[in-house]
Amino acid sequence: MSPIFDVEDSPSPVDRPYHATFELHHFGQSVLGDLKASTGRYIRTERKAARDGLDAILIQLFIEGGVQFGVGRRTTYAQAGDIVIFDLAQPVDNINSEFRHVTSMWPRAAIEEVVPEIARWHGHALPRDNPSVDLLRRHMLSCRELASRFSVGEGHRVESATRVLAGAAMAGGELLPDSAAQGPMAEVLIYQIKRHIRENLGAANLSPAEIARKFGISRTQLYQLLEPLGRIARYQLHLRLQRCLAALQDPAQAHLQIAEIAYRWGFNHPATFNRNFRKAFGLTPGEARAHAIRGAGAIMPASRASLLRQRVQREHHQWFHALGI
Repeated sequence: MSPIFDVEDSPSPVDRPYHATFELHHFGQSVLGDLKASTGRYIRTERKAARDGLDAILIQLFIEGGVQFGVGRRTTYAQAGDIVIFDLAQPVDNINSEFRHVTSMWPRAAIEEVVPEIARWHGHALPRDNPSVDLLRRHMLSCRELASRFSVGEGHRVESATRVLAGAAMAGGELLPDSAAQGPMAEVLIYQIKRHIRENLGAANLSPAEIARKFGISRTQLYQLLEPLGRIARYQLHLRLQRCLAALQDPAQAHLQIAEIAYRWGFNHPATFNRNFRKAFGLTPGEARAHAIRGAGAIMPASRASLLRQRVQREHHQWFHALGI
């Protein structure tokens, strides 16, 4: 659980240990999970989201129990039969009763192909009276029941159906713009621009003007296409800082100077890099590297459990990223 949430036990009249069980099925692009867990508070802070870099969308169908889904000052209440959308790049503060849900976990780009402004659905429940939502609900339950029997090819085909049904379930809601996000060509263009930014984070010519020129659009059109991400500069900064953090914690790059890593990912001024890094992660680049080195060093008796949790978390992060999440 810890790669995604910080978990706090909630007071209970029955004194028993926290428990959670998972059953996961990999469909190709997505992961379908059946999760049962204790009552508790499940927190994902901005700092945690920035540190782990998991850029995925969760579509959660509650089968038992429910959730008080806290996003900023807004709270969504969901119960058995409800479907809630969760963006892993955004913070949440959830209070769950003892629950069971089926979750379909997708890389953001795959869902954005059918719902371009998926980030706006974060923390919202799909409308229960929408027949497309009921169809998605029945489909997710069937997938859970039959998941272990699908071949690889069947899994891919079922996955395509899941994505289409999710898009249909959200298309009738009030959160999507009247323009339907400017049509299919705009969806493809958004995906290509975001991929270009990710692949060229260290390049010197990654300004909005250069990006617009490469894709044959105006800067105004570029800003409109990427509006759901916020300012382009902030989006690029977020990605660059994630790359720097990963490099500082990578034993294979321990021989590199911090300034060299920063420069490699587009930071030309050490003071600017240090300030933004500390703001994002709550510690200096040097402290981040030292923390990683200590975690890989000799295990002291008092910290054995803590270091084991860190190792398990790193393994889970690598697993999620290997799936394309």
